[in-house]
Amino acid sequence: MMTGGLKRCQIAAGVLAGGRGKRFGGRPKGLLKVAPGICIMEKQLTELARSGMEEMIILANNPLPYKAFGSKIVPDLRAGTGPLGGIEAAVSYYASRFKATLFLPCDLPGITARQIRILKEGFVRTRAGVAVAVTEGGLREPLCAVVDNRLLPAISKAIDGGKRKVGEVWQGLDMAFVHFSDPEPFFNLNTPLDLVSWLAGQRRHDKSRHGKR
Repeated sequence: MMTGGLKRCQIAAGVLAGGRGKRFGGRPKGLLKVAPGICIMEKQLTELARSGMEEMIILANNPLPYKAFGSKIVPDLRAGTGPLGGIEAAVSYYASRFKATLFLPCDLPGITARQIRILKEGFVRTRAGVAVAVTEGGLREPLCAVVDNRLLPAISKAIDGGKRKVGEVWQGLDMAFVHFSDPEPFFNLNTPLDLVSWLAGQRRHDKSRHGKR
């Protein structure tokens, strides 16, 4: 759908942070600490900036938890629509100024600028309407995607039709996959146990790295 190289393909970003964090006692996932003094949201915004992202917004209906990060907070256009509501809001917000929107869920502590750049480049290379990250074994990450902003009417129509699963909506559009051999950066924190597991893995990684010096 798009032509031209990455420099001509203006892409902005939206971090999906509208979940209520029920499994974490109501604490927003984006505020979970994944390093001393650093939460997931801060880390993701830093990595997005390192990737060369032109603009970033936080997609959340409650702005209070994320005010300190300095990014504009955009609420859903309509309530009760899940992540698709955030996607619709971001695409609508950016449609007049950017060609496409890159999305990340706020529960990925390991995502880095490298994966973000690969996802952007995959979107441009495939010229698809939606480029979705796929990890080893064919596991799709529908919330890690780049979306052509011209698809706003199709996204809104899907929501009007009662659809709430992002992957299902992408399947009905011009979708391509961007493959990643390493699934670790896409490890998401669904439960407190996931956070404990991820932090333990980071400690082991740090010890191994320091031991090789």
